[in-house]
Amino acid sequence: MKNSNQPIKHSLAVDELEGLLAQVQEQQRLLQQQLDYEHHAMLDLAKRLWVQQEQERAYFARELHDDIGQQLIALRAQIDALQNPQLKKIQEGLLQAIESTRNLSRIMHPTILFDLGLERALTWLNRQLLEPTNARLTINYDLSIEPPNAVNLLLFRIAQETFVNIVKHAQASQVDLAIYETSQGIVLKIKDDGIGFDVESIACGIGLQSLKDRALACGATLDIKSKSNCGCEVSLLLPYQQLSEFGDL
Repeated sequence: MKNSNQPIKHSLAVDELEGLLAQVQEQQRLLQQQLDYEHHAMLDLAKRLWVQQEQERAYFARELHDDIGQQLIALRAQIDALQNPQLKKIQEGLLQAIESTRNLSRIMHPTILFDLGLERALTWLNRQLLEPTNARLTINYDLSIEPPNAVNLLLFRIAQETFVNIVKHAQASQVDLAIYETSQGIVLKIKDDGIGFDVESIACGIGLQSLKDRALACGATLDIKSKSNCGCEVSLLLPYQQLSEFGDL
C-alpha cells in the first residue's frame, strides 16, 4: 500500500511547487509592472520640469532684453547726446554691457533656433563659444525630418553644455559635430581633439551631470568616451518614439 501511494504524493508535491512558482512569477510580473510605471512617471515628471525650466528661461530672457537692455540703450542715448569726450570710456562700457545683455538673452532663450532652425543656431553658438578660443568647428547636419521645437532645443542645449566644457577644460583646436538618423533614432555626436580625461576616475562635475540629467529627462541615452590626451566624444541617442512625447515650448 505504501508503494502505491508514492506516485500520488510525488504528483501532489510537483503540483504544489508549480503553484508556488506561478505565484512567485505573478508577484515578479506585478512588481516589474509597478517599477515600469514608476520609472515612466519619473521620466514624465523630469521632462515636464525641463520644459518648465525652459519656459522660465524664455521669460527671464525677454525681461532681460526688454527691460534691462532697453534701459542700457536709453542711458547710452542720453550720454551720446551730451557729446562729452570725457565720457568715451563710459560709452564703450555701455556698448559692451548692451552686447553682453543681448548675448545672454539669446543664450537663455535662443530665438534663432526657432526662427532659422537648429543648424543655423549651432553655427551661431559656435561664434559665441568656440571661435573666441580659436577652436574650429565642422558641422555635419543630415536629418530628413524636422524635429519638434522641443527636440531641437534639447539638441541645442546638449551642444551648448558640451561646448562650454570644451572651452573650460579641453584645450581643443578641432571640434566635429554630427546630427544624423539611425534605425533607432536621432543621434547627436560631438568629438574634440583636446586633452581628454579618464571617465572612470574623474568626479562627475556640474557640466557632465547637466548633460546626463537632460538626457535622462527626455528619455535619451548619453554616452561619454574619453581618455587622457585622446580627446572626448559625447553621443546622444534620442529614440524616435520619444519625439512625439515632447510638449510645446
